[in-house]
Amino acid sequence: VFKIYSFESQFELRTLDSEGILFFGDKEGESNWFLLALRKCYLEIQFPNDHSQTAITGGPVISDGGWKQISIANLNSTIIVTVIKEEVIKTHQPVENGDVMGSGVLRIGIGGLFPNSSLKLTLNPPLDGCLRNWDWVRQDTPVLNRFIESSESQRCWKSVVPGSYFSGHGAAQFESHLLIDNSSMEETENWSLTMELSLRPVAANGVLLAVLDFRNNYSFSIALDDTQQAFILTFAGKDLRSLRFPPDLCSGEFQAQQLILANKQLVFKSLDDEIISNVADDFEALQAVWDQPGTTVYLGGLPDGGPAAGNSYYHGCMRVKIQGNHVDVDTAKNKHSGIQSHSCPADLQ
Repeated sequence: VFKIYSFESQFELRTLDSEGILFFGDKEGESNWFLLALRKCYLEIQFPNDHSQTAITGGPVISDGGWKQISIANLNSTIIVTVIKEEVIKTHQPVENGDVMGSGVLRIGIGGLFPNSSLKLTLNPPLDGCLRNWDWVRQDTPVLNRFIESSESQRCWKSVVPGSYFSGHGAAQFESHLLIDNSSMEETENWSLTMELSLRPVAANGVLLAVLDFRNNYSFSIALDDTQQAFILTFAGKDLRSLRFPPDLCSGEFQAQQLILANKQLVFKSLDDEIISNVADDFEALQAVWDQPGTTVYLGGLPDGGPAAGNSYYHGCMRVKIQGNHVDVDTAKNKHSGIQSHSCPADLQ
């Protein structure tokens, strides 16, 4: 229990993520709380009211990858948010719904809600971003400082570019129906599947993408194999022809690969090279897998290592599109803590 003399907090933020929680605080449980978040690249505040909750959005675009100085204060029940010292949100918060001053235990969460929270929000809580020069309600935060200093995954990179960073220690798991509108695919007589992978590998090995049915049988996978210097494709448990790496795969520049399943053929393209495989015997089986509940897509590795590419995880940056739609790694059902959803270090060395 301590005396809260100020509700003013300030920090500098750099992010390429369009949505997520920056700052969450509550006192006396979730009946008295306050939220600062991003939605569609803009700042948003939320707090409870007599019936549900109030949400107000405003200010400049935040999610452009540049550093922004943000401050928030509650002065006589008036909430003021500034960006680079310019007031962007100002609103009244009724005292009975927001008396955070005075004695009590104030909990502060950075970058998400507290574990087991029952609060219902209409946004995706995880936020991929970097903070510096923070000051939370004018209180010392030695625990947070020590945690960040001791955790390599929590440190800021010098500069970032768009993409998802995989540390080589884990994968992201997705439910296939969230990535693909199966209902519209079923209505299409000539079923097809297109995937685009843009890569900046640190090391030329590891599983890039894999699809498993509800029984955890492998439908297909794409992996890097440093020994063979090739992309390795498996389909319905069978190894297909491999495709040699471009000579500058690990040059530090993004390089695009494309996989197309259509007309009972699998086409895999990398720069000016491609392979075409006849998969007529298994094509309908793969279509059925995509339509099944429980089908899972993995990026950056396989569950428990798996059999492909020497049980290794991918290390590097990746951008993924499925059926032409960007895959938001924040929508993963499960994601290893070493994966950054929206930012990659500009220098991977």
